[in-house]
Amino acid sequence: MSFLDTIIQADRQLLVYLNNFGSTPYDAFWLYITRPANWWPLFVFWLLLLIKDFKWKQGLFLFLFICAMAGLSDVLVNIIKYTTARPRPCWQEGVLEQIRVLNCSKSFSFVSGHATTSTAVTTFVYLLFRKRYKWTVLFYSYPLLFAYSRIYMGKHYPLDIVCGFTLGVLEAVLYLKLAQYLLQKWFKVAVES
Repeated sequence: MSFLDTIIQADRQLLVYLNNFGSTPYDAFWLYITRPANWWPLFVFWLLLLIKDFKWKQGLFLFLFICAMAGLSDVLVNIIKYTTARPRPCWQEGVLEQIRVLNCSKSFSFVSGHATTSTAVTTFVYLLFRKRYKWTVLFYSYPLLFAYSRIYMGKHYPLDIVCGFTLGVLEAVLYLKLAQYLLQKWFKVAVES
């Protein structure tokens, strides 16, 4: 068995283990958590925090920049998904029979778009505010819950999530550098991170 086969097998076993923590009384909660639209209060809070700390023009610019970053992140994720073409666990024989499936998608599994984009957005916001507010580390509860919901439903393997987290952090760091440059150039505002 090759090293890659060993990793894939371990990934499947971890999925089965984590997914089987699920039970019917908690299904509605995780189905709610997994919908991006249900997180709108957090997004509004971030918008208000951006406007409060960066004034309305720069705050609105940063919020729109974050929205653009999320859209571009989704494009990158889909390129990766259709390039790697890893089947989702919820439609892969040999795995499907061992897990609870609440919801399934027709797209591929690797990498998790939910994990990637939520981590990119959260990390971007965290890096903007970490020196001002120590509690901003709590923002990471969003991508952690969001990503686990995908395992809970049988849509993603843990490795899809971990790679999504990693890609999201890289995106955030790169996009933050661009945002800092644009704020300096267009608004003459230096933003530390």
